Amino acid sequence: QLDHALHLIYSSTHCQAMRRAESVASSSSSRPAAAAPSSSSRLSGPARAICMVIAFLLCITLWMLGSLTMGHSYPPDYPTDIIDWLRLLGKNYKQKDTSRDGDDIESDDDEVQDEIEMVDDALDADESAAVASGHLDEVHAFKAVLSRAETNRMICNSLPKRSGPPDKEVPRITNVTMLAEFGIINALSEWIGKVKEERHEVSGAGGAGNATNDDNTKYPVCHLPPPTSCETTTYTAVFMSHATDRLKKLVGGIKDICSRSATEEVIVVWNSPRSLLESDKLGRELLEWDTDPSHKMRMFFSLENGLENNLLNRYHPLISPKSEAVMYFDDDGPFFDERAMSHVGLELWRRNADVQNAAFPRNLRVLSDRMKKLQKHGMEANIRSILAAGANEDTDIPFTPTCRDRTGDIIEYNYFVFPQFGANMALPSGSIIHRNYLCFIWHPALEELRRYIREHHTHPDDQTVSAIISQLSGKPPRAFPRNVKDGGAGVNLRGSEKAPNSTAKRRKLFSGEFDVIDDAADDHDYYVAGHVNQHHRRLLWQQKNWGPMREEAANSIIGYFGSLNAGSVGWCVGTEYQKKRPRSPGGYTCEPEFPTLDLIPWIKPGGIGYDTCP
Repeated sequence: QLDHALHLIYSSTHCQAMRRAESVASSSSSRPAAAAPSSSSRLSGPARAICMVIAFLLCITLWMLGSLTMGHSYPPDYPTDIIDWLRLLGKNYKQKDTSRDGDDIESDDDEVQDEIEMVDDALDADESAAVASGHLDEVHAFKAVLSRAETNRMICNSLPKRSGPPDKEVPRITNVTMLAEFGIINALSEWIGKVKEERHEVSGAGGAGNATNDDNTKYPVCHLPPPTSCETTTYTAVFMSHATDRLKKLVGGIKDICSRSATEEVIVVWNSPRSLLESDKLGRELLEWDTDPSHKMRMFFSLENGLENNLLNRYHPLISPKSEAVMYFDDDGPFFDERAMSHVGLELWRRNADVQNAAFPRNLRVLSDRMKKLQKHGMEANIRSILAAGANEDTDIPFTPTCRDRTGDIIEYNYFVFPQFGANMALPSGSIIHRNYLCFIWHPALEELRRYIREHHTHPDDQTVSAIISQLSGKPPRAFPRNVKDGGAGVNLRGSEKAPNSTAKRRKLFSGEFDVIDDAADDHDYYVAGHVNQHHRRLLWQQKNWGPMREEAANSIIGYFGSLNAGSVGWCVGTEYQKKRPRSPGGYTCEPEFPTLDLIPWIKPGGIGYDTCP
């Protein structure tokens, strides 16, 4: 048994150095070269002794540093029992040897080993250079994302491969190459390695200048936001436009937002030449406001700041928001009213400053039984976390691995509802994020993602921003109602399955032009059968295949990170208005969907979340 154990150790990566040393010694010896030992041959005496010492030291190391080793293998949101549970999920699952054999891993063993070593090097990298350069917070943030991605890749590789064609494939409408599954692993590993190597070079050169000619080394250091921002009482509102045909609606929205007491400033990101505004009456009015120091609005001209026409410009650090809270609106609305955005949305953000807070949330529907079970588990963990802390406490919520290449996992872009529970992303209008995230969104390590946004036909900046923030925070977005009534009138709490506010399948939110669905039912087939063209956003029916293209983008972006967040909780979480609805995203709904102000728990003394920022 001891010989067998020693042979296993000898054949492992722990004795690779010993084997290479023996090979070199053999080749350099004056004696004739010995034949290569067979797998059944015994080790030489010195090699046996050395491997026994290695085995003993390895056991001692694992015993003393087990918690640290587990921390690198599985991040805090995946305790050991959850890992075991994850691997046992799935229809027709049978226990497998999770060693990296050729049958389990499609790539070459050496390539796999190189990737593992690259990730391990990044996670175990000496952080003294990061400390010296001020990058420690940034490196820690990226390591958390990297660790989660590597864990989920290990989970995917432990699952049985699908046999035969998948039940449904990712729609391939465009000719844009999909992002590599778990591509974030290479991107972040390389960046962490650059921080280590380049900063050491700078230190060795006396700290003068840049280590290389790469402009990426000049990029500002990013810092994650705090979990709460109770001292913040105002917000910066950001609009973006590029065409004069929307200026009438845009100017009306700016006037409305500027009149609100919590608005500290309004930034208009203009993605076209200044001359276009100069030739338009409403455009000239915007330019006049921009030069008026007493006006809350200011312009940011993207082209004059070296940027191209890009949807992500509204998230660029160069816009320099004054407030920590950054609130977004599309140039054509909807511009949700002050009660929803200031009295409810901003108050929720103050208590959850490290996540995306959204009035227009979207659900990404999972299809496999395994993923559904994991999403349900993640939702319950999210609810427990919030009820325990009164807000999203500073802890990770389990993410669901997406194993597209191995098991055929895909997600569907659910454009039929704006759910309170189970939302995995948010549309820009009515979303609030911390300004610190702007630095991460434009970070050089994520250039591959930004390039995909530029090239894809739908330019999915909203999906990308939501994914980046949820991965960095380790939490799903938070949702709040986009329509909040004053007082207590009109509330129906008599136990009906749907309160009056949630029965309409179609609701015109702004000037009769922005149509949305407010149906809590999660019945995909019902809408596909004949209701799609009547009940969704204009882009979904004005541009052919818009919905499938958005679904294509969602699978590409989520697959790049390798996991999907558990989904948001609604405004009613932990209250009597939280109703279990298995067919709805997240398994719950808030009834009424659009409450009166006095029902919002985090602005009511004694309510869930109130004491976080009393």
